[in-house]
Amino acid sequence: MRQRILDAAKQLFVKEGFENVSLRRIAGKIQYSPAAIYRYFKNKREILSVLREEGFARYVARQERGMKAYPDPVERLRIGGKRYIEFSHQEPDYYQLMFSTDCTQVDLDGEWAVSSRITYTIFRSTVEECIAKGHFGSADLDTAVFSLWSGVHGMAHLIATGQANMLSGGLNFDTLLDAMIAFWMRPGSS
Repeated sequence: MRQRILDAAKQLFVKEGFENVSLRRIAGKIQYSPAAIYRYFKNKREILSVLREEGFARYVARQERGMKAYPDPVERLRIGGKRYIEFSHQEPDYYQLMFSTDCTQVDLDGEWAVSSRITYTIFRSTVEECIAKGHFGSADLDTAVFSLWSGVHGMAHLIATGQANMLSGGLNFDTLLDAMIAFWMRPGSS
């Protein structure tokens, strides 16, 4: 029943937005008593927090495979960017809940935020390794981390919404991502 509640909530949150969904609506979708949901979850916020954690855990599994398969941090950045974009296509509901949810609507500490912190730590440590090897010019760690993340996240969003295809004239997005990373890493960049 817990999984049925989560599945119904995920569909409703993605389709209608967190603010527009009540526990009564979630219960109605699975023909369950609204009061009975409290056996499994404290409130709607906890349900969304659990869903985000599930999404981040799924993404972390992809990241960790990359850590083992690619010892070179630059190659991990390239592969990680591609996996980020793939995840946005292969798991669009989780991706939306992970990155389009207002942070005030979820728990950002404790057990429901473990995987989001792990994914950030993995990414940040990869960028830190790149900087230690002399990449990214004189950029500090936070500048490099947020620049790379924003660029790849923006690209994933543009692809997911169809805007990139409309504007690109048929560019190969893997090639474009490689070129973007090379651009960020060019000598003298900061």
